[in-house]
Amino acid sequence: MARALISVSQDGFTYLTLNGATSRYSDTGQAMTYLGDYARETATRVPVTIDDGKQEVDVVLDETGKIAPAASASPTPPPTQEPSSSPASPEAPAAASTPAAADGTMSTDEITTTSATDGDLGDAQTELQRQGKTDAEAGNGDEYPLGTPFSGPATPNAPTVKRTRVRKRAPQHRNSSQNRPQRLKKITVPGLVLIGIVILMIGAFVIPNIVPAGTQDSPQTIESEQQINPASELSVDKTEDVVPGFDNSPTWETKIPKDASVTASDRGVLVVDGGKLVVLDSATGKTRYSGKTSEAPTFAVDTIIDGKPALLWQAGNTAEALIDGEDKPKTYQLPENARITSAGKSVLIKSGNRLSTFGVDGLVNVPTPESGSTPMAIEDNELFSSDWNGPVKAKNIESGDERSVKLEAPADGLQIIKWVSAGHGKAVTLWGEQGASTNSGHRIQLVVHSLEDGSILSTVTTTTDIVGEMSWVRGQGGKRAYIGPYLFDLESGLLLMDTSSKDIHLSEPRGTIVPCTVDNEDSCLLAGKHAYRTDTNLLALTDDGGRAIVDGADSTIRAYEKSSDTSEK
Repeated sequence: MARALISVSQDGFTYLTLNGATSRYSDTGQAMTYLGDYARETATRVPVTIDDGKQEVDVVLDETGKIAPAASASPTPPPTQEPSSSPASPEAPAAASTPAAADGTMSTDEITTTSATDGDLGDAQTELQRQGKTDAEAGNGDEYPLGTPFSGPATPNAPTVKRTRVRKRAPQHRNSSQNRPQRLKKITVPGLVLIGIVILMIGAFVIPNIVPAGTQDSPQTIESEQQINPASELSVDKTEDVVPGFDNSPTWETKIPKDASVTASDRGVLVVDGGKLVVLDSATGKTRYSGKTSEAPTFAVDTIIDGKPALLWQAGNTAEALIDGEDKPKTYQLPENARITSAGKSVLIKSGNRLSTFGVDGLVNVPTPESGSTPMAIEDNELFSSDWNGPVKAKNIESGDERSVKLEAPADGLQIIKWVSAGHGKAVTLWGEQGASTNSGHRIQLVVHSLEDGSILSTVTTTTDIVGEMSWVRGQGGKRAYIGPYLFDLESGLLLMDTSSKDIHLSEPRGTIVPCTVDNEDSCLLAGKHAYRTDTNLLALTDDGGRAIVDGADSTIRAYEKSSDTSEK
């Protein structure tokens, strides 16, 4: 029985060692997703040791890719990592690299430095239900509808799509004389691995009721190799530009310490080197704030505090927020064992059953929703929560006024089988017939709703094998989001791209440009309908997409302006 080792390094990446090979991922969730696919494809149980550098957690993925009790794991010791391909001193993962993106998703990686991973709490409960309960009974029934007024063509006999396992870009080297992975500048998140596993097993809030299995109707089962949505028009190109569509001469550049971690957003560039913390102005590169930190930040995000934009970061039980126009950050003492999610435009803090958010004068208590509901996000002074069946409740945290948002069903006879995400004006859910579950291999509908009135913004006909276990990853700047191979315009909620036919795997978006890998190994940047092969480490797009901030291999942060002759990417 193959044993897998997941470890997290100081460069903010997750390293997976399996069968003597080591691959790098941007977060633990992606590594676990790969192992789940591996377990299902090989029909084998996979013991997994997750090491965050301080303690280890042992779990087992069964033949279906589900987490089984660790006691059943084989005592085989974890594989040894090669120094050249695995971290020397693992730390915790960062599921995303730019704080502005940190919107949070309903994923098992609850907290991220951007949007990914910083996850919504509803998905953790969904996963708990999925593991703790059996799938609904199913019998023979009518075929599942192949199309709806909201979904594109769903061809029953669509061509097969090549499926390959994701392998993130190989570590780069800033110094060719040193045989170690390049530290792609990120805010690391110590303890995220263990937090994700614990939340996966025990949930974060009150567990909503599972949809009852009271019918013998059977959803249509289709092969996972079938392509559900027609391939988007997408080309893979080469580029001589540092960033596609941007000038190659930087408008400013700043040297940083070689081992510093860095993340960028509209609010600033956060550089942490040991106990020193510096915030650079993203427009000029000049120091906006310089201070000290007793420990490395574990969370950083662009957020809104009492209507004012701010860059917020957490270190231990303390959080600091540098509000626009201020010279010094405001300091907050967090509740004990606090968990933070940035699924909405404002940050939601959870400690036990107590909810709160950040205010200019300190933490602001947030009313806890009624029992059975899962709090998901805060934005525009409203807390969004829902029980399993909906509707979504939006409660004003100041006045107490509450409104109900009923989500429009994509078709008759369909029900919610998973809450994927909520926040930034959108709710993302999976819908299927009675008997469908997140890993049952059925044809389902991925639906993006408006949180304003519950109307459907877009629907994608897909399968549980493609998106059932995936997370909704919001990007820096609030422009793009993706789940599996599907890239969405986060502002409109419309589907932009299906990358599955080109073997392109997406990562956390930076504004309208999305880092990716192509052909399972080459790094690329997806801009518009083109995936450009490049090793550029793009940190953020700021100034409404007019400026690209890049972390160079020579320990230099550079800013590039958008080309005047470029078309919209």
